[in-house]
Amino acid sequence: MNRPLIQILLLILNVTWITSASRILAQTPLSPSLRVEKVIICEYRVWYIASDSNIYGWNNGSRTVVKFPIGGRKAVDGDGAFNEFRVLDDQGYIWSSRIDYTANTDRYDTDTTGAPFDKNIRVFAYQNTTLTIRSDGSVWYFGNDDYHLLTPAGANNLRPIQLSPKGMAVKKLALGGYRIVALTKSGQVYEWTYGGGKNPVKKTIPAPAIDIFASHFDYAGCIIPATPGAAAGYPYIWGTAWGSWGSRTPAAYAQPTPVKDLWKVKAPIKEISVDWNTTHYIDTRGDMYGLGFNAQGEVGNGEETVNKHHYPTFPGYGWSFKDSENPVPAPAVQIGKGIKWSSLFSNNWFGFYKYALAENGDLYSWGRNKAMVLGNGLFNLQQMEHPNALDVLVPTKVTPLTTIFQTYNFQPPSIHATVEEDGGTIILKGTATPPLLVKSTPRSANGIDTIDYKITSWRWKRVSGKLCTISRPDSPSTTVAGLTPGTYIFQLTVTDSNTGTQNTAITVSISPSGHIKKD
Repeated sequence: MNRPLIQILLLILNVTWITSASRILAQTPLSPSLRVEKVIICEYRVWYIASDSNIYGWNNGSRTVVKFPIGGRKAVDGDGAFNEFRVLDDQGYIWSSRIDYTANTDRYDTDTTGAPFDKNIRVFAYQNTTLTIRSDGSVWYFGNDDYHLLTPAGANNLRPIQLSPKGMAVKKLALGGYRIVALTKSGQVYEWTYGGGKNPVKKTIPAPAIDIFASHFDYAGCIIPATPGAAAGYPYIWGTAWGSWGSRTPAAYAQPTPVKDLWKVKAPIKEISVDWNTTHYIDTRGDMYGLGFNAQGEVGNGEETVNKHHYPTFPGYGWSFKDSENPVPAPAVQIGKGIKWSSLFSNNWFGFYKYALAENGDLYSWGRNKAMVLGNGLFNLQQMEHPNALDVLVPTKVTPLTTIFQTYNFQPPSIHATVEEDGGTIILKGTATPPLLVKSTPRSANGIDTIDYKITSWRWKRVSGKLCTISRPDSPSTTVAGLTPGTYIFQLTVTDSNTGTQNTAITVSISPSGHIKKD
């Protein structure tokens, strides 16, 4: 994959969205009775298949989500490509949105032979490649040959062509950065690997599988039922990217290998969902667990890397797009405690966030909230410089079908320290503000004027000078006792509720009389 070209395209998309977001178009809110049944995730775009079988998403600065038409048909399935959706209608045709920020859609009418391309029952996408499963279980491949299966150099704008061999009946596909994994109706697992040609390779598994998953990294997996015929089971993984599934030692699993003990799985798993950096699963108790690389809060455990002071771009809140940052290793940690979960939604192509449905139908999201992808309607006008200012670090309930769009201006964090003397007592005083987002319009459309974090901890320490006593090191203001003539340096560190950390230092010179030395 041409990484510089990809980054240029992403920049163009980002600039387009920022430009469009300055216009708030009047829209009619949807009925609050509508529910989200499936989330279609891309890097900078997200759409929702609702309970009325329509597809909705924010578009071109729309005040609320708008409908993306698919010829008056019902949407039954969908997946995210490179900032476009691929949606399956109730006649088995595939529809695509456009990357131009209109609500226009296009249908794939015919296959490579000119025959009608209907009777599809599932759709899957990765980058600019799309695959479908048709009613006879055959797998079809179109768009770009990003996996280089048809020619060594790949190809573009392919019409649908059958990929699976005759007689192979598939019920699910999982697309990752290195492979396409197929689960057959009989529970066998096959895969096509990048540049490996059209013939899939069968994996060796101890029993028929019930589900599959694949990562942006070089690993994939399947779920083997706990007992024959069970609807849940335990994970088996293969591939070379051992760190991304939580292992602490190098390993290259050529065939599916159990990781139940490594993950310390407490109950059989119903579903595993993998995105760019993380792996999550839901077990039979309805509990969710996650692990992986957590630069932007993707795991959902309340932490991230980029908003900490020692990160190279702090306080710019940027990210280097370097894989493997801030690992949350095995065993997987429980995410969203107290909520019972039913399903997960993610995307392997630059998907740095996740959605999950609770058993009661509530929708939650977390991770990077650039370009408003988390469904809360909040948009940072300075997101090019501060792409992580709106990150959400734990699963948070959202109602995207009725949420109102609102833009904000970013105000960076600040910290200052001063020293005073009161009757011979030396006092250190600190002030700090966390990152703020303030409404960019005279009135906020959603009623939220400011999105502000809180300073959650203060810490003074002596970094230079003779021994002394800081009476209240965890307070914004503190006295210091035991100072002797000389020069001291005190450092103040503050942390906010989004794990952002700032520090500053102040130099204090004490005169022979024991007072602050005046220059």
